[in-house]
Amino acid sequence: MGPNSGGMTAVMSEALDHAAHVLSEFLGTRLHWKADVCISSHRLTELPALCGPEDTPVAAAFFEVKGDLTGYLLLAIPAEAAQHIIELLLGGMDAGADEELVDSTLGELGNVVGSAFLNALADRFGISVTPSPPQVAWDMVGALLATLAGALAVRARDEWPVVHTQLQASGADYPAYLIWIPGQTVDQHWEVVR
Repeated sequence: MGPNSGGMTAVMSEALDHAAHVLSEFLGTRLHWKADVCISSHRLTELPALCGPEDTPVAAAFFEVKGDLTGYLLLAIPAEAAQHIIELLLGGMDAGADEELVDSTLGELGNVVGSAFLNALADRFGISVTPSPPQVAWDMVGALLATLAGALAVRARDEWPVVHTQLQASGADYPAYLIWIPGQTVDQHWEVVR
């Protein structure tokens, strides 16, 4: 992102810290989340490998963001960890028992994390954001990111800034990936904090 990207990294870290805090509260403070933010630039063909092995099965909540700030937000959790988290949220109920309830719970989890992240950015910049309802998917992470790359491909741009982090619970193996790809209209804000 260049030599002056520290300001944006700080803003993104603040937003991610807020999302991690809200997620911890949502999970009943049984898990404490640590966020480490990375801002990098990628060609669309590189996106499927962003989170490691492309064949890793994940549960994901995906949002398209409109308003003054546009882009795509993806919360992806390895499938086994997602099942544990959903069982925790459902009070021990088997995560495979009711597919609609499981997807609804995952969507709500995505809403909590995504809204916390986006609201922190909106407050920081004094702008409005309007995320779509979450689209829930259980798939390979590479396939989900390839779909995201396809959505971005209609815009004439060689490289895209990508904010990504791994939220890791201390004392438990519940990794989660939060990926934010700002749309073209964020460029002005990107420059403001550089």
